[in-house]
Amino acid sequence: MSTPAVDIQDLKFAFDTTTFDFGSAQIQPGQVVVLLGPSGAGKSTLMRLLRGELDPLEGTVHITGEQVQTRKKALVLNETRAGWVPQLDDLQPMLSARENIAHHLLRLDEEEREERVDRLLTTMHLKGYDALPVRSLSGGQRQRVSIAKAMANEPPVLLMDESLAQLDLRTKTSILLDVKRMVRETQTAAILVLHDPTDALMIADELWVIRDGALVQKGHPKTIVNQPESHAIAGLFDHINVVPRDVDIPGSWRLDGEEKWLFAHELPALEGAEVLEVFTTPSGQMQLLAWKGLELLKK
Repeated sequence: MSTPAVDIQDLKFAFDTTTFDFGSAQIQPGQVVVLLGPSGAGKSTLMRLLRGELDPLEGTVHITGEQVQTRKKALVLNETRAGWVPQLDDLQPMLSARENIAHHLLRLDEEEREERVDRLLTTMHLKGYDALPVRSLSGGQRQRVSIAKAMANEPPVLLMDESLAQLDLRTKTSILLDVKRMVRETQTAAILVLHDPTDALMIADELWVIRDGALVQKGHPKTIVNQPESHAIAGLFDHINVVPRDVDIPGSWRLDGEEKWLFAHELPALEGAEVLEVFTTPSGQMQLLAWKGLELLKK
């Protein structure tokens, strides 16, 4: 069996009175994992643990079999182990795209350095823009440079923490598909924090759902969408209705503690329901209904 690109074991972290418990999980080479969850759930904390910025309270992080050295121990983070693409790029604005990428390849001879930079420029569709100072590039092009820079040292793991959140849908989709293709070709493992679940379903080989500082569900995207472990997870992917479990209401409701839920598109016709409002969504019209003191969504 091949060595996992990322292997976390019994991983915990504590900050003030908050404890994060991410448990154990693995990522294989060539695999894209997307972290999903509400703001403050712990997604960025997990990314910082993977990168070595934070020291675990308990447990370990290994990248290709080697334990991650944290900043406290190594002083300088090892960018040859995990390439990092932050939310706001850290490029040198006066330097060209080519110079920003090549900046961290000083240990290579000139010919090898130019060859690697050319390959990355081609992969990220930056040919023709590589001589321009990055301050003159669009937001999408700058993030392409950031990704190429993160991959310059051919790390086994690429980490992207909401790096594409500021981009329009078309640009973001194009970059995500290029990242997926690059990961497959290089057999890198990629871990992305994405804000939009639609993006996650498009690119992910596996989803990790994080809530309240814990990794609560992981698996193939289709499995998680079809079999979410709670209505909080289901609500990440589509509009849902949640009511107390003892409410008598038609439909194939799923129990979740003292509540039950179903997707808006699963709500059956309800006799006597009043339409309060009609919304237009990309997937069709949705109604807000009033029925026996409840407000319900029907798609």
